[in-house]
Amino acid sequence: MKNLEKVLQEDQSKKTKSELIELLSGLEKALTPSVYEKISGIAPSELQDLTKKDILEIVDLFKGAYVPDWEKSVAKASAEVVKLIMGQMAADEALFSASDAASADFAAELGSIDFATIIGGPLDACVKAQSNASISTVNFINEVGFEEVEGVKKLRMAEFSYKKNVPNPEYNSEEPESTSNPKTIEQDTELKVPFIALLNVPSFRIETCEVDFNVKLKSTYTKDVSSQFGINAGASGGFGPVKFKVDVSYKRSSSTGIKVEKEYSLGVKVKATNDEMPAGLEKVLSLLGETN
Repeated sequence: MKNLEKVLQEDQSKKTKSELIELLSGLEKALTPSVYEKISGIAPSELQDLTKKDILEIVDLFKGAYVPDWEKSVAKASAEVVKLIMGQMAADEALFSASDAASADFAAELGSIDFATIIGGPLDACVKAQSNASISTVNFINEVGFEEVEGVKKLRMAEFSYKKNVPNPEYNSEEPESTSNPKTIEQDTELKVPFIALLNVPSFRIETCEVDFNVKLKSTYTKDVSSQFGINAGASGGFGPVKFKVDVSYKRSSSTGIKVEKEYSLGVKVKATNDEMPAGLEKVLSLLGETN
């Protein structure tokens, strides 16, 4: 276990300024202010104004002035003073933190989520898909429904020829119907229909778009701290077998830790249907069919 002599002999340059001030404050309380001021020449309240180098020089003064009787004073000091001297106070009071997870602010976490991109992204994709579908419909009509004849773009027509029974213009109703006086006769008929009217024009329409966004935040705070220090002091003197021995020990253990889980899930459901032919296009094709 550590004693005061070992603490003073350690390389104090690795400690922070605050830790050095804690050490000197503990010495001031353990050795009494009179002994402390005799060696250091400065009050503990003035240490904050000094540089770390100056404070290290004061610690060296205590190292050079060390006497074994100081162990008795430290052994009689309170546990809080012993912790100051042994440099355990920071370990006892330090909070374990990782990415500020111990005080996880879920409201701020949710506020930092870019909902405009997460939700607006799929909707924007649907709008672009609808636009691309409309352009594809226009391209299909231009490429399939029209053809270029002698430099002029004309409607592509589908021609059909068939025989059709029509009224006989020479039929005499006063005479009986016969092969020589038929009521109807066969006539060669030609039919021209816009070619595109025979095809299913692709016209996709996005009917629904569902966006499901789920956020799951979970935080668990723990801390791992363990410390152990002790003091051994022994002395003998006077007349006869006089012995003095002090053992001080301190143990502390606790466990803490931080665990943060973040889970995000995004589900997008899009339902598209083949829309009916626009009323305007249907009427135009009907008029073109009658014209031809």
